[in-house]
Amino acid sequence: EKNDNDLVDGGAVGGGEGEGRLEIAKKVSDILASDSAASDREAAIKLARVLVEDVAVSVRETLAKELTNCTFLPKDIMEDIAEDIDSVAVPFFVASKAVTDEFLEEIVRDGNSALQKAIASRESISEALAYVICDAGSLEAVDTLVRNDDARISERSCDAIVGRFPEEESMLEVLAKRADLPFTVVEKLVFKVGQEFGEYLIDKFQIAPDYSSYLVSLAKRQVFARASTSVTVKELLNYLDQLLIKGGLTSDVLLSALQNKNIRFFTAALSVLSGKEYALVNEALEAGGREALAKVLNNVGFSNSVNGVILIAYD
Repeated sequence: EKNDNDLVDGGAVGGGEGEGRLEIAKKVSDILASDSAASDREAAIKLARVLVEDVAVSVRETLAKELTNCTFLPKDIMEDIAEDIDSVAVPFFVASKAVTDEFLEEIVRDGNSALQKAIASRESISEALAYVICDAGSLEAVDTLVRNDDARISERSCDAIVGRFPEEESMLEVLAKRADLPFTVVEKLVFKVGQEFGEYLIDKFQIAPDYSSYLVSLAKRQVFARASTSVTVKELLNYLDQLLIKGGLTSDVLLSALQNKNIRFFTAALSVLSGKEYALVNEALEAGGREALAKVLNNVGFSNSVNGVILIAYD
């Protein structure tokens, strides 16, 4: 029967049968994952470098799977695994204890979607690695990350997600439900998600219905003003529809929009309040100015005194 030194002897691989090489792959991993003698570990690493290029997929799969328990591996072995087929590489990058954040970031930047997704599903993901996935990962990888409660997703990661995938409503809705969602991201996200999740965000972060109180905070008002200028008209209308349902689309909202010189937001709010298409309201205001606005406001239902204040602010 072979002892450990026999098994880690490079000559043990050359003429071995497939099953024998599988056993050797497992033994090599056991040695590297334990406190074996330095000479045994050195021999095991040499043998791992041979096995990682084995012609049999089953041998490479076994080796990669077993090596996940190792806390240290030479980078060249991990690079060979990363360049292998998915059935070899993916399980390794899901669970390997030897990979560093820096190495994982390199793999994500290389653009292999399957490996990006594998890395995004790891049990513990730092903020820095999460950002790289959000910044360079595929849609599937980012979606996996967003659903991973063990991933630390910061404001810059959320910004990258919203910026790269503004139309992926289902993923953004999952993001909206995360317990660690930064407040500053809420104000960008609330425009992009559907009604159910928009209402959830509005309730959770108390954006409405007491919108006038919300706007009292200068910091909140400035953040919201920046967010509302960077989204599309469709997203503005989506948000304002939600605000109307929650009872928060009041005259204060119109006045705040005018105060911030956000005419697009103001026009969108008028569109939702009046039930008229945005393009028609915008065209009327551009052509008719103050008189056109007065007609729209009369259809909205505010009091004459409120309409007068809005008209003065518009002027």
